[in-house]
Amino acid sequence: MEALIQQIEKDLNNNSLELHNESFFTFFTDEENIIRDAHICHAVLFFNKALQILDDEPDDADREEHVLTGDYFFSQFYKILAIHNEYKVINDVSSISKEITSIKSAYATSDNNPSYTELKSLLFAPLIYLVDNGYAHTSLLQLIDQYIDSINIENLPYITKSSGDNNG
Repeated sequence: MEALIQQIEKDLNNNSLELHNESFFTFFTDEENIIRDAHICHAVLFFNKALQILDDEPDDADREEHVLTGDYFFSQFYKILAIHNEYKVINDVSSISKEITSIKSAYATSDNNPSYTELKSLLFAPLIYLVDNGYAHTSLLQLIDQYIDSINIENLPYITKSSGDNNG
């Protein structure tokens, strides 16, 4: 994982990511947290990171770099899994992404907010997939809970119904 983080930093030349300080990257750096197939864990982590990046709404000046950074993480997901012929995982995670994107879109036009459990799924379904399918240790779920407890959901556009135009 350390080599992958270094490659990402080199490729993106983006110091604001601070991947060495991100708890999920730290989690997967510890090999004891990976039950099997580290390449799948790393690829799915990159996919989840791309989704997190796209959940944030950038300033107009940062929009291009923001989108390209998300695209980079998506491309790493596909690249790693394609190299290892892990097409089932690609299909599974792509299906998960489609489902959560639909749910996020529904919340963007609704007056309702997701429950705690649904919020976990909306933000971390790809990582939860790793636990559910025996790739990562169940302590990942505790890390997800800690993250959910530490964030302000008002900063998530699909929950606050913000669209970047300051009209809410």
